[in-house]
Amino acid sequence: MQNDLDISDSFLSPLFEELFVVKERDFSIEYNSLGAGHQKILMLVNTKSVEYLESEDLQFLQTIIEKGLRRSFDDVWVVNLDRFPSKNLEDIFNHFQPAQLIAWGFDQWLGSQGLNLAIHKNALVNGVEVIQALSLSAYKTEPAQKARLWATLQKVFFN
Repeated sequence: MQNDLDISDSFLSPLFEELFVVKERDFSIEYNSLGAGHQKILMLVNTKSVEYLESEDLQFLQTIIEKGLRRSFDDVWVVNLDRFPSKNLEDIFNHFQPAQLIAWGFDQWLGSQGLNLAIHKNALVNGVEVIQALSLSAYKTEPAQKARLWATLQKVFFN
């Protein structure tokens, strides 16, 4: 961005030398998300085979959203990190500005971002409540893990 403002007054000029710095947002990058994010809940998933999730995992996630969170799909954003232009947590926070983030199966990636959370634990990071969860498919075969997930969701969303 070019600053074409000309302030010729010798008294005012020094006051405005660094005042007109404008942060530009790059709108050329497309962030595809499923859902409208009305409640500012961001859910990160990772799959290479489809745009968001396989249909069975998507149905399971919808059940979690509706029964576990008592929300609708329009209340959340579902983002496939494999298709995300920037895999930097700070960029994701800046773009979506979520209140909560549930990372499904991202323990190594979160660790690479400087966030070491145990499974089913939560932490406040830059004003965002982050929950580390297993991959969605793990909850379909492990009832004990599913119970721990429900307990974590209850604690974060209803206490």
